[in-house]
Amino acid sequence: MDDREVTTRHRGVVEHYQVGCPDVLVIVVDGRPVWGTRQAVGADGRIDLPGHGRVRVEGRSLEQIAGQLAEEIGVSPGAVQVGVAEYRSQQLFLFGQVVGWQRSVPYQGQETVLDLLQRVGGITPGAEPRDIYVVRAHIAEGSRPEVYHVDLQAIVVDHDQKTNLRLLPNDQIYVGETRQARIERAIPPWFRPLYQAIWKTQPPR
Repeated sequence: MDDREVTTRHRGVVEHYQVGCPDVLVIVVDGRPVWGTRQAVGADGRIDLPGHGRVRVEGRSLEQIAGQLAEEIGVSPGAVQVGVAEYRSQQLFLFGQVVGWQRSVPYQGQETVLDLLQRVGGITPGAEPRDIYVVRAHIAEGSRPEVYHVDLQAIVVDHDQKTNLRLLPNDQIYVGETRQARIERAIPPWFRPLYQAIWKTQPPR
């Protein structure tokens, strides 16, 4: 995989983020400190813009919001910077062998798969670190889903970051399990101590 492929995997993490309630935005207007603000998007999808009332920002990208605010206050688009101070409106979805089992967790911006797994407590002892996939549904864009393979073992052991994907809101992260873990899960509880004793006596494969 070359650098262009890695860049494509990470493209759009900030550019395509759509703001929602109750994300916290930071707005800076060059030379106009009165319009600088840090505030949460309200339940009505709007923020307060001094002297201009409440402006709807929900469902728009940061670039679109910057352009919208620039037009409202009569400055050039380049004079307005909009950032997300706290990501609160979007989720990521975890499946499989992760600590805490399957659940949704808040999206927190510029996280990689490794960042996320560290934040939620890691993977289970039965997880297969080479069997991790990220599914990006693209429902909002109406595009076909994309599936990315993540080799956690290569990332952690070999420091190879090629598959350490940066996550987007609503990404689904699937962590597979080892063959041994699948077998043990199917064994009746009363037989597990004997099975584990037998397994420990087997030579490594």
